[in-house]
Amino acid sequence: MTELLYFANPMCSWCWGFAPSLRALRERHPDLPVTVATGTLGAERARPMTEADRAQVREHWRKVQARSGQPFDFAFFERRDFVYDTEPPCRALALLRHRYPALAAAFLDRLRELFYAHNEDITDTATLRRVCGEFGIPPEAFDTAFGAPELVEEVRREWAQTARLGVTGFPTLLALAGGRAHVLTVGWCDPGELERRFAALGQERRPTAP
Repeated sequence: MTELLYFANPMCSWCWGFAPSLRALRERHPDLPVTVATGTLGAERARPMTEADRAQVREHWRKVQARSGQPFDFAFFERRDFVYDTEPPCRALALLRHRYPALAAAFLDRLRELFYAHNEDITDTATLRRVCGEFGIPPEAFDTAFGAPELVEEVRREWAQTARLGVTGFPTLLALAGGRAHVLTVGWCDPGELERRFAALGQERRPTAP
């Protein structure tokens, strides 16, 4: 059985651009399971974004929008004192994954939609509590789990594991089949190209006639 292993970060703009490609692949293959794993962008910091930070991120957003057509709310760059810390949404994803692993990809999409298309702060605990509530996690259960040291440590270990596997770019999508990991993409690709790569994997694994 083929499975997908998807490495991403909720605050990675190229992952947001890639979301329609992965969604289209899953719609064409509805029985295809996907496991979502996160990694650090290397942007976690204890200081607010500088003008140079904003300029760099804005340029990324423009490129992703041009390539993918995904919506972006550039009012984000009017924020001041915003700390680009991707750990809280990754922790919320880990929390959701414990209860409803099959919803992890949809939860990730929802976080990114709020951040990129609606300029909501997904580093904010109240926002994350609300989104988890949309996916069936009561506020009291969220509050108990979200601040637990064990969950914080789980995200740290996950990021370290992602790095040990050699994943350095997001999105990275692997197909696990026949005891091997097949790279479908490292970085953005359009829906048609992703489907072609997946179909080629099936042809490659098909036994040849004697």
